Amino acid sequence: MFVVDETQLAIVTRFGEFKRAHTNPGLQVKTPFAEQVMRFDKRLLRVDVAPASLLTSDKRNLLIDSYARYRIVDPLIFFKNLRNESLADARVGDIVNAQLRQEVARDLQTEVISETREDIMDRVTLDSNRIDIPRGDVFRDYENLENPYITVRVDDDVNDQIRPRLATAEEKAALIVEPTPDILDGFTITYAVNIRMALGIVIVDVRIKRADFPPDIETSVFSRMEAERERIASGLRAEGTQRDSEIRANVDRQVNIILETAEGTSALLRGEAEQEAINILAASLEKNPDFYSFRRSLEAYKVFIDGQTTVILDPNSELLKFLSDPAGGS
Repeated sequence: MFVVDETQLAIVTRFGEFKRAHTNPGLQVKTPFAEQVMRFDKRLLRVDVAPASLLTSDKRNLLIDSYARYRIVDPLIFFKNLRNESLADARVGDIVNAQLRQEVARDLQTEVISETREDIMDRVTLDSNRIDIPRGDVFRDYENLENPYITVRVDDDVNDQIRPRLATAEEKAALIVEPTPDILDGFTITYAVNIRMALGIVIVDVRIKRADFPPDIETSVFSRMEAERERIASGLRAEGTQRDSEIRANVDRQVNIILETAEGTSALLRGEAEQEAINILAASLEKNPDFYSFRRSLEAYKVFIDGQTTVILDPNSELLKFLSDPAGGS
């Protein structure tokens, strides 16, 4: 008796020959000594892909470190082709690296390191689940092109950045008859089988952990980045200085306008006050002009009459009338 855990898949071999597979957990039976049990992990497995220097479509080198998650779905095919998880990790790493190289070669550097990386990873995951095989293997191992796990893609120019397209039903029918039909003359034809049928696994996800510049150009790239940031900073400083000058000039202009307006208003108020004072004085003079004349004469006496000043006046001078006659002649 042996137990298959919920996290395991198992196959039973008799003297190395496959007998049966167990994909469901539970208690199972095998023949003692003659039969052996091989268990595989049913859970998601992770493989860290070896970092690789890849060239983008704009001819920029990027050192890409990635990982993939895969699951064993057919223990028999897995055992026949990969034997164990260590060999599976190496094979998955090679597949993912090859697909990454092809995909990155069609993408710009900015696309690889920006938010569009999500779409790139989805395409790499999809392509990693297909393995290119020769045409002969398709008809020998997978019956023919009608097998749903077989994919046929055609490309009119392998050197351009356009991704290959899937063959139409008419083109697939022509390919069954002959390897190079007239309707696909000049096209490059590739055949691929789903990785589930080829290796018994499914690659669930591929992700980039890091996308850095190679060490030999990293320093120069950082220098260019610093120079670019310095140029931007200088531009911002110049723009700030210009804006500061504009604000200060505008404030000074507003201050001058306010001061000149205030001075004009002040002069106008003084003029109005003086006019009002003159009007009041004129009204007062009309009431008693003699009293005003007397008061003005007294003010004049206060200015020039003192103990040190000699004043020579005409006897008929207006200044003498209140000195000679306090009544002022009235």
